[in-house]
Amino acid sequence: MKGKTSIVMLTYNELHLTKTCIDSIKQHTNSDQYELIIVDNASTDGTKEYVRELEDVIFIDNEENQGFAKGCNQGAKEASGDSILFLNNDTIVTENWLSPLKEALFASERIGMVGPVSNYVSGSQMVQPSYTDVKELPAFAKEYTSKRKGQRTYVHRLVGFCLLVKRKLIEDVGLFDERFVYGSFEDDDLCLRSLLKGYQLQIVHDSFVHHHGHATFNANQETNISTLFTENRLRFLDKWGIDLNLITPHPYFVELLPEDAAHVLDVGCGAGATGLELMNRQSVHMYGVEADTLKAAVAKAYYEEVIEANADEYPWSEKEAFFDAVIFSDVLEHVSDPWHIIEQAHASLKPGGVIICCLPNMMHAEVLLPLMTGDFTYQDVGILDRTHIRFFTPNTMRALFPDQLFERVIEQRINVQIDQNVQLFFDEVARIGASLGFQTNALSDQVTLYQLLIVVRKKGGSPSG
Repeated sequence: MKGKTSIVMLTYNELHLTKTCIDSIKQHTNSDQYELIIVDNASTDGTKEYVRELEDVIFIDNEENQGFAKGCNQGAKEASGDSILFLNNDTIVTENWLSPLKEALFASERIGMVGPVSNYVSGSQMVQPSYTDVKELPAFAKEYTSKRKGQRTYVHRLVGFCLLVKRKLIEDVGLFDERFVYGSFEDDDLCLRSLLKGYQLQIVHDSFVHHHGHATFNANQETNISTLFTENRLRFLDKWGIDLNLITPHPYFVELLPEDAAHVLDVGCGAGATGLELMNRQSVHMYGVEADTLKAAVAKAYYEEVIEANADEYPWSEKEAFFDAVIFSDVLEHVSDPWHIIEQAHASLKPGGVIICCLPNMMHAEVLLPLMTGDFTYQDVGILDRTHIRFFTPNTMRALFPDQLFERVIEQRINVQIDQNVQLFFDEVARIGASLGFQTNALSDQVTLYQLLIVVRKKGGSPSG
């Protein structure tokens, strides 16, 4: 664990919260571990006078409210520690809160930012507390963190209410982007810039910090939280074209992957959310293929290798009998020759390796009913996504994986229910078709099947044999 941490705290009124926060820091942090930098954004409730009376505090007194991003940057520029902790003044730190954060931060050169868990925060840092009064906080925090010693989770996003950052990262990536003004998305922006530089982010589960939430916003009558959030979200999207809140793992792939899989290729990996979930569960080396430049760059922060390419451009021959598993996440419907890609994936698998894929079903009523009336209109999303160039039924999905090459392990339905009258219509079509000798018995089930998850295992041999 490295040396001193510079704690940067912004204040804007809410003196009682600031006092409580500072008292908790003094109670639960060794004085030689930190320096405290307070940046006041034009408080009028006695906060300035209170801070001036404090010993060993670096005080920056703004005559006007400079906003969260600029205020934090002002404080960071005065910091002398080898790590900088941005801490909201509406927080209460608990016993042994800082040491686990610092241990995690300096455990690896690649880790650039870490954050604690809390009672009030968006995303994966949120935990459900059992206390209803802050008087019960110390006991809860001690019990909660003691059961999670050393537990860490890799993430794409940390929230700025309590954010510990390496000085080296600040020097490499820069400070908060001040276009985000009063708060919201300046932390997302810093996280994304850090990931693009190859830094990793972690949640530290044995550090708990209580957060009242939105105290500064509530104290500023001129600021509407909802409006500010919307405006800054648009600024973020305008800058990056991506929303970190929407980077989520595939909801089924993680649970289907063998827990002993050590080398996994994620085709269509996006920003690497599925791989990140796997890394948090097991020891695994992730490899990726992603055509989107920004998403591929984000995934590289955690994956061993990410090739920026389409699935049919991946150099499969360089990885013969290398992978324990290959994941195709909404990919095969986007390529001209999925059959050849499956052959190449077969060759890249070790004996007994698995392929996990998810394919949309052309037989779902969303497609089939309009088709029966002559309508086959492409959409922005869904089975008729205009970027799809191959379409599958359950039978043609299975045909992608020849019996001489693969053993079928799992087929899992993802159903989307349809209108009752539509279901009755297709039930009747199936009945009439069967009475005339057509193979329509499965139709009633197929019209509700939206996607099919398939897991197959390599039998061995080569695609040509």
